[in-house]
Amino acid sequence: MDKFMEIAIRGGLLLLLVVAVLHTLDRQGEFVSRTDFLWKAKLKVEQEEVETMRGINKILLENILPAHVAQHFLKKEVTKDLYHESYSSVGVMFASIPNYKEFYDETDVNKQGLECLRLLNEIICDFDKLLLKPKFSGIEKIKTIGSTYMIASGLRPGKEEGAFKNNEAVSEE
Repeated sequence: MDKFMEIAIRGGLLLLLVVAVLHTLDRQGEFVSRTDFLWKAKLKVEQEEVETMRGINKILLENILPAHVAQHFLKKEVTKDLYHESYSSVGVMFASIPNYKEFYDETDVNKQGLECLRLLNEIICDFDKLLLKPKFSGIEKIKTIGSTYMIASGLRPGKEEGAFKNNEAVSEE
């Protein structure tokens, strides 16, 4: 009977050891699964942030560069080359409101300057609408800085020299 008790105790201890090991493995598997889930969730958030920043950068780049130049820098492959192109005939125009800084006033009459900014926004939007018309398709908005509006004509990528003069002459209306 003594031998039977010793085997039963050893068997019980072995069974307890097996249960403890299985429980530890289960907890470890649970911990790894939770950690993996949290890492994947964090990765998803970070990827969404990257995509958002990529979209913002694309909009900003397209806003400050001509469309064909922005596309050069937005290509998927990494390029270390700077963009350059040679044109024989290019025109640049700066339209500015003289003394805008003196006109801009942050008083209660101008709603803390909002009326001045609204007027400036209207003028810039009118210029932008004009550039959408087909007869101004050869003109590219370069940038707006404060009250200065900058555009250029003659930046026709991929067009042969003189093609704009011969085939795409703009009629004045």
